[in-house]
Amino acid sequence: MKKVIVSMFVVLSSFSVMALDAFAALDEDKNGVISLEEAKVNPSLLAKFKELDKDNNGELSKKEFSGFTL
Repeated sequence: MKKVIVSMFVVLSSFSVMALDAFAALDEDKNGVISLEEAKVNPSLLAKFKELDKDNNGELSKKEFSGFTL
C-alpha cells in the first residue's frame, strides 16, 4: 500500500511540474500571468481561456491555469 501511495505522489508531482513548465513556457513576458495573446499559441488553452479566467481580468494566474488539462 505504501508503494502505491508513493507512486501516486510521484505521478501527481510530475504532473504539477509539467503544468508549471507549461505555464512558464506560455508566459513569454515572464510577468507571472498568461495573457490572451500568449494563450493563442495553444488552441486548446485558447478555447478554454474565458472559462479558466475566473476573475475575468483577461489573464490567467497560476491558480487559474491549474484548471487546464494539458
